[in-house]
Amino acid sequence: ELLRLFFFFYFKTLTREITINSAMLKYLNGEKNTATAPNENYGRELQELFTVGKDEFGNPPYTEDDVKAAAKALTGWKNDLVGGTTSANGFNSYFEPTRHDTTDKVFSAFYGNTIITGQSGTNGANELDDLLNMIFLKDEVALNIVRRLYRFFVYYDIDATTETNVIVPLAQIFRTNNYDIVPV
Repeated sequence: ELLRLFFFFYFKTLTREITINSAMLKYLNGEKNTATAPNENYGRELQELFTVGKDEFGNPPYTEDDVKAAAKALTGWKNDLVGGTTSANGFNSYFEPTRHDTTDKVFSAFYGNTIITGQSGTNGANELDDLLNMIFLKDEVALNIVRRLYRFFVYYDIDATTETNVIVPLAQIFRTNNYDIVPV
């Protein structure tokens, strides 16, 4: 249902909604991600699968410390799962400030040595947006998503000519349209 509701919205909005969705919080242990025990599952998948991706050799451009910092920025989110099922439609997650890591989160040179300033109380939830803003500044996000769209809709193999003449221009369209999927 979430994908149906948000698919034709901006990809960044979709990414945010998936990040705090009750089902995703359960599936990738986000509800267990606390200040005292940061869980790296979603912080890793957010970068590896959903946004930045890996290079042509299968190596991520971000570091293991970036995964750890992302996990800390995502602490405090909980889901509304009761007895294994969701109440309402699965979108009812919430932020629990007492479970959030309020320390500064320091990222690698890949992210321009960005520091997400730790916030306390309900303001801690703002770190999710800070994290996504940082990630979506990277060109790799648009390139990764456009490659996936190309492989799904056009052809599985992307050669150098296709990369230059199709992927790069479409990634630019994606970025300049604020990650709106429709123009791509």
